[in-house]
Amino acid sequence: MPIVTHVHGAVGVGDESDGYAEAWYLPAAGNIPASYATEGTWYDFFASKAAAKFGVTWGPGFATFQYPNDQRAATVWYHDHALGMTRLNVYAGPAGFYIIRGGPHGDGAVIDTRSGNPAVLPGPAPKENDKFPPNKTYYEIPIAIQDRSFNEDASLFYPDTRAFFDGITGPYIPETDISPIWNPEFFGNMMMVNGNTWPFQTIEQRRYRFRFLNGCQSRFLILDFNNIPGVEVWAIGNEGGFLAAPVNLTTTNGNLMLIGPAERADLIVDFTNVPVGNHVLGNLGPDEPFGGGVPGVDFPVADPVTTGQVMQFRVVPAVAPDPTTPPQFLQLPAITPLPAATVTRPLALLEKLSEFFPDAPAEALLGTVVAGDPNTGVGTFTELHWDDAVTENPAVGATEVWEFYNATADAHPMHVHEVAFEVVDRQAILVNEDTQQVQVDTTTPPTPPEAWETGFKDTVIAYPGQVTRIRLQFKTSGQFVWHCHILEHEDNEMMRPYRIGPFQPGQPT
Repeated sequence: MPIVTHVHGAVGVGDESDGYAEAWYLPAAGNIPASYATEGTWYDFFASKAAAKFGVTWGPGFATFQYPNDQRAATVWYHDHALGMTRLNVYAGPAGFYIIRGGPHGDGAVIDTRSGNPAVLPGPAPKENDKFPPNKTYYEIPIAIQDRSFNEDASLFYPDTRAFFDGITGPYIPETDISPIWNPEFFGNMMMVNGNTWPFQTIEQRRYRFRFLNGCQSRFLILDFNNIPGVEVWAIGNEGGFLAAPVNLTTTNGNLMLIGPAERADLIVDFTNVPVGNHVLGNLGPDEPFGGGVPGVDFPVADPVTTGQVMQFRVVPAVAPDPTTPPQFLQLPAITPLPAATVTRPLALLEKLSEFFPDAPAEALLGTVVAGDPNTGVGTFTELHWDDAVTENPAVGATEVWEFYNATADAHPMHVHEVAFEVVDRQAILVNEDTQQVQVDTTTPPTPPEAWETGFKDTVIAYPGQVTRIRLQFKTSGQFVWHCHILEHEDNEMMRPYRIGPFQPGQPT
């Protein structure tokens, strides 16, 4: 099984350690046929680079990566990133949290505005070498949510044929343009939390800090706290660390929290006034591709008896007074904005339909938008594949704005490796699929990022019929990737390489 690990959200990591999709390697097995490749085309190049940079030797079945960990404290995670295999490998299990703490933007920099002293956040959290089962009570808990399906023998079910998605039984490639094994999306029929089905957590009547991760294949989650009477929910962080200020989701967002695949949400959930008993955290995200809108109005919500239930909280009386700072009194570390951008890159999110089967997606694609008439703002998008030449090549130190023009019917969680970026805004667009043209709808003003999208992120939801703009600064030279984090899209062409700085001598072409 090919595998290569990507720490999702690592900033400033060298490209040799980023988990480049073609730097995969097989296990050091003795039964691999001699005709099989045992490493991807970039493995040897990155092995030489790692040896020169930090004196390690890679060998059969392994590679040694190095992470600087000097970024803002944040909820990061890791998962496999092998080319064309990511959806299968992540589904099988290799994924987990990688939480960075400390530094000038860590927990110690949060202030209690009532006193001016450091605030007290809910804790402790699980840490290395804790006993299992634990012998302590945790008040900061990482929560990875994934959807899965199972066979009758309890093994994982994942479709092995395209027929599962839309009944197409062939003919397949090369007779047509439909892959026999790729499904455009996958939605499991059961929710899992931290690897457990029908999960529950015992909770005291006090404040908790939950670090949520949407680790689903294709599913957008809308966490619904409304079935927990008396609860109060505050967002304090996302992928890039703390927000600019706490956001009261109970009063401003109806106790709901949208999290796209690969996004994270750092929440303080106050159970102080929740009645003792069992209460369920729900999910209103759909059991199908998400395009934005109002749950139950613009799309059907998740099945209320299965995927509409994330986990159960078993609330018990508090064992001691709560020492933590109420979220409304938290002063979060200041956000230093990125410099002004010097380059704007218009990019396209595309879906290619089959030429042989009606209404059947053949692949998801990325591309560029070539500017046309400067008076009308009309641009023409070009489809690009993984093995096409690099088209995004920012200079080292440059700050750019990337514009994701979504010409598809679905929302896409767009992830850019190596950097933490700022969400600038979103604006409506006009798309002509017949002429492959797109333009900004200047009659509609741009909308600012959501309150929980302030600060820095590494994944952003690009909605259909909109251009989503992000600001990025590129500080580390090398070869990286950007892609949609719907894993089934990523594995069938919705991923592109990009290079920071010059072409590296000796790199594969």
